[in-house]
Amino acid sequence: MTTPRTQSTRRHTPAGSRGRTTVAPAVVETTAGLAAAEVPGLRPHPARVERRTRSARARRGVSARVSHGRADIRLDVVAEYGVAIPEVAADVRRAVGAAVYARAGVRVDTVDVAVHDVSRPPRPYQPLEEQNR
Repeated sequence: MTTPRTQSTRRHTPAGSRGRTTVAPAVVETTAGLAAAEVPGLRPHPARVERRTRSARARRGVSARVSHGRADIRLDVVAEYGVAIPEVAADVRRAVGAAVYARAGVRVDTVDVAVHDVSRPPRPYQPLEEQNR
């Protein structure tokens, strides 16, 4: 004999909302670094990272602290000669915050942009005989 089916008193929860998603700082660092690289005018400055840091992302000038779905990010960069540093840094902050939230679901509280140097503009090519005059 079969028993009749009874409806469960528990509410059905869709599979997509069960469980927890944890995003590691490495994911936030990689996403932030890629987003910052898309903004013209700045490039990573890996020499400014502490020696005890072994992370490849940190050596590329990106570090992040992630806690409770929020992140604080630091970018160590070199500015290209001729750019307006405050404007480019603001562009980087906007791009990084939007990218990290869109791709990792982590809200960004701060993006600290530390500009350590200015890259020299490339010299125009001069033939060797003109350089010796």
